[in-house]
Amino acid sequence: MSTVAILAIIKSAKGSFPTSTVIIEQFRPPIGKYVVELPAGLIDEGETPEQTAIRELEEETGFKADKVIESSPIVVNDPGMTTANMKHIVLGVTFPDELELREAKLDDGEHITKRVVELSRLYDELREYARKGFAIDARLSHFASGLRLSHFASGLRLAGQL
Repeated sequence: MSTVAILAIIKSAKGSFPTSTVIIEQFRPPIGKYVVELPAGLIDEGETPEQTAIRELEEETGFKADKVIESSPIVVNDPGMTTANMKHIVLGVTFPDELELREAKLDDGEHITKRVVELSRLYDELREYARKGFAIDARLSHFASGLRLSHFASGLRLAGQL
């Protein structure tokens, strides 16, 4: 395993803003498009996947994680085409009050735009990106769809239909 993808759960300790996440826009030459994706990165020698996730989140977005919420088992990306695999790491980022945007620490050659999105709006925001011609990373799309479906299923359970 050589990479991690990072889902940052961004909250205010005082409830000053809705629970959010950070997504990035990055040009990907193999497809010739800007892609909306989760922060991600390569694991450096001697690092754990969790250490990599914390480092990459700060480098790509400027956000400092205060806890590791979850670390997935190793998952495969496209087993019919490649042996590529990775871990998904969920990190917590808590601000005492208001959201503070910080400067990213990008590597040479990295050109990333970050955007904070409310989790409740993530699915709709990704659809809007697609409408504008952006490619959407499958991992991010699947997460947003799952989140939307979980809210839909919760509503059905509350209504006694599930």
